[in-house]
Amino acid sequence: MVSVPATQEECLRCKGGKMLCGLTYCPIVLRSRALIPLRKAMPKLKDNYYGPSPPSVFVGRFGYPKVRLGPMATLGSDIVNIVDEPDLWKTDKSMADIVGFRAQLLRFIATPIDVTSASNPTRIVEITQDQVQSSTPVDLEIKFRKQPRIGMSFSRFNQPMGAHVQVSSVQLASTPKIAYKTDRVVSDTDMFSNEAISRLYRDNHTVTQITRLFSSGLLGLTRNRRFVPTRWSITAVDDIIGNQLRERIRDFSELSSHLVFHNSYLDNDFWILFIPKHEWFFNYHEAWKQKSAWNLTGKKPTILTDIEGPKGRTTYASNTVGGYYAARLAVQEKLVRMQRKAAVLAFREVGDGYAIPLGVWQVRENMREALRHTPKSFSSLESAIKFISKRLTIPMSFYRKRSPLLNRSTLDKFLGL
Repeated sequence: MVSVPATQEECLRCKGGKMLCGLTYCPIVLRSRALIPLRKAMPKLKDNYYGPSPPSVFVGRFGYPKVRLGPMATLGSDIVNIVDEPDLWKTDKSMADIVGFRAQLLRFIATPIDVTSASNPTRIVEITQDQVQSSTPVDLEIKFRKQPRIGMSFSRFNQPMGAHVQVSSVQLASTPKIAYKTDRVVSDTDMFSNEAISRLYRDNHTVTQITRLFSSGLLGLTRNRRFVPTRWSITAVDDIIGNQLRERIRDFSELSSHLVFHNSYLDNDFWILFIPKHEWFFNYHEAWKQKSAWNLTGKKPTILTDIEGPKGRTTYASNTVGGYYAARLAVQEKLVRMQRKAAVLAFREVGDGYAIPLGVWQVRENMREALRHTPKSFSSLESAIKFISKRLTIPMSFYRKRSPLLNRSTLDKFLGL
């Protein structure tokens, strides 16, 4: 269900036409339009499905250590190659585009299974593991326990999801095409999962592809392989790759100037400051404005922040959660390409146009896009922060209240400047 930053009376008077809530679009209308293809397909989805499935899987977290999982399939063959590949969306898909084609993605859920049975799966799960490894869509023949229910679900971690369907059987109707580099890592049951993730990343698998393999219990030592809920695996993969990149950054030379990067997408505004420093440092801020996805009823912006130094974090980034690790990975990828090390301050301002959560992928891709742009260069930290302060829509004083580190004396001391 989509929550709207308006009263019920306002919604009834507006009916999606006057935008009384202050948004530039109506989340209720957007959701309803997105579900039209599913409603049209319902007569054909009484007890079975036959068609293309992207190499996708969804592993739920409720009931852990027993979880529900299964393959996903799409109602539209024209979107099967991109519907579950946010790394390929870059930042050129609108919110309507994303919600629209994600609404056509069906989640097929089997009977709950223990997470430790990844190396000894049921037939349905085994087929799911096979199709997840495929580099191209796979045709599936699926029988339902009951007819799908029209609906969508939203999460700050995952992309929007279409209807879920309980299944009784799944059969492959075409042969998965598994790349050699994928098969080599999945088949190596003597390789630790961290090394497997690193190997796949070096072999140019996308973060999404790696997350699916990890979530499906296909990486690591045989005795340690587990199904990992999708929500957890996204952050785990971002964190594991990021920690490995941090070790590489440690040996690089310092930057010669302060650099400011910027990008805005889906009413998410990102400002990133690279500060010349002899050690790695990262401070990430998220500011949720009134009427944004997770501050629908707030009277003022909500600002959250997390931080790490040269040795990384020893605890979970509990304030900014998955967004922190997604943003950090994008920054570390850029520093590796530059072969430089730096201290980094990142600001994310979320506006009311982002009233429907789309998942942490957009943080990663928004940050990546910002870091592809040509930065502005500054000779001093003061001039760089002054430049950013004038362009943030929330006063820097609000950030300083939540992050004392942004006071100049504290910043100097922490950075060793």
